[in-house]
Amino acid sequence: MKKATLYIVAILSVLFVNLTCYTAAEAARVAVVPIQINEKKVERASDFNSYYWDVMIEKFQYPEYELMEDDAVIAAIPEEGLKSFDRNTLVGIAEKIDAEIIVAMKLDEVYEEPIFNFYEPKIGCYMYGEFASFNRLTGKYYYKKIQYRDKIEEMLTLRNDWQQQVFASELKRYINRTIEENKKKSKF
Repeated sequence: MKKATLYIVAILSVLFVNLTCYTAAEAARVAVVPIQINEKKVERASDFNSYYWDVMIEKFQYPEYELMEDDAVIAAIPEEGLKSFDRNTLVGIAEKIDAEIIVAMKLDEVYEEPIFNFYEPKIGCYMYGEFASFNRLTGKYYYKKIQYRDKIEEMLTLRNDWQQQVFASELKRYINRTIEENKKKSKF
């Protein structure tokens, strides 16, 4: 009787282990188009490139998402970069490289400008560009024209990097809008 019970337990444990492996969903393949930066109007272009990839790695983590290799993504993009961030362009690239999610961004201009007043010296902060993404799993296309304008006290710019903070928070917000539908559907 002990042998029969052990045999049944062994069979059930093998079945449960195999069933959990087969029911696990695959990671969504994410194609991240390298950021396009107008280096003539953006002073710290290499910093923004680093911030961009840091956010992508943070938001698209492995068991749920799989970042595609840069070589495959770059091969699907024209040499001069994306001229248009419309839905058809992103869908075409996603289908070429078989990606479920595609993300693209462009920074046209980032600058600071002193603002003189009688109180605290301030700096005007300006950031312009575009963001677009397409999620093939949900059929959702998201496009945002970036037009950030704000004032910050000059003293605060000595202690923090406003450009990095604004860029990272805006980019995270855009990516959340891209993947929020995907998370809702995977819960059910």
